[in-house]
Amino acid sequence: MCNHNTLMTREHLFFRCPFALSCWHYICPGFLPSDLVHQNFKRLKDEIHKPFHMEITTMILWSIWKCRNEFIFSGTVPSLYRCRNIFKEEIFLVFHRAKRKSYVAFKPWIDRFR
Repeated sequence: MCNHNTLMTREHLFFRCPFALSCWHYICPGFLPSDLVHQNFKRLKDEIHKPFHMEITTMILWSIWKCRNEFIFSGTVPSLYRCRNIFKEEIFLVFHRAKRKSYVAFKPWIDRFR
């Protein structure tokens, strides 16, 4: 997916790769990745600014991972469109499993992406 001279660290795979960064910008347009994973999680928490930020972060990471696996194992070219679809499907499932009282603001946030 990326230049073969790039070291495939977790920071690169999930935050620095141009594909991953485009996926993050879909959710958090102002997100600027750091070289430290923990700092990225802190920045995402601040940028998303919702009580369910961890669910959002986890689902976008999962979506990036699934797109990369589709590329590696099926030769499917990763696209922001595919990553968005995976994210929408997965985050909707999280919402259905969530306790409704705790996630009052979750549904309007999800509906924004339909």
